[in-house]
Amino acid sequence: MRRGEEEFKNWLDKKGYPYFYIEQSPETFSSFFKGLSKRPDFFVVIQHFGIIAVDIKERNNKYQTFTLDEEQDVRKYLEFERITRLPVWFVFCRQDEYKVWYWIPLSKVLECELKNGKDGAFRVVKTSDCIILQDRDNISRLIDNESM
Repeated sequence: MRRGEEEFKNWLDKKGYPYFYIEQSPETFSSFFKGLSKRPDFFVVIQHFGIIAVDIKERNNKYQTFTLDEEQDVRKYLEFERITRLPVWFVFCRQDEYKVWYWIPLSKVLECELKNGKDGAFRVVKTSDCIILQDRDNISRLIDNESM
């Protein structure tokens, strides 16, 4: 488990939110999905709403944006959503700052600016596009903000 995932798990435990951690070793992933899709790091249960798939993205930048690789993240998680019908959310955290979590659903990532770089296309996610959760916040804010 990477540090960002471990800190996120600790945050979920501290808040008492139910979840399933998805072990990432190759033998825990069906060959059906290989090359077609990615698997999330967690399934988070939001009571009275359902389950969301969460992929943690730890970044070391101090900018007001995050990036997602169009092919490896966006397109493969779109396929995961299509197959499973589980909404995918990305949760960004800044390396060594595990008290602020920047949440954005994949559906909103598709509205973010698409740029081309030397390694291919990527999406630019502004922190203002994200729902920011800290220790004092309740996860239900995700649903409140999505219904607006």
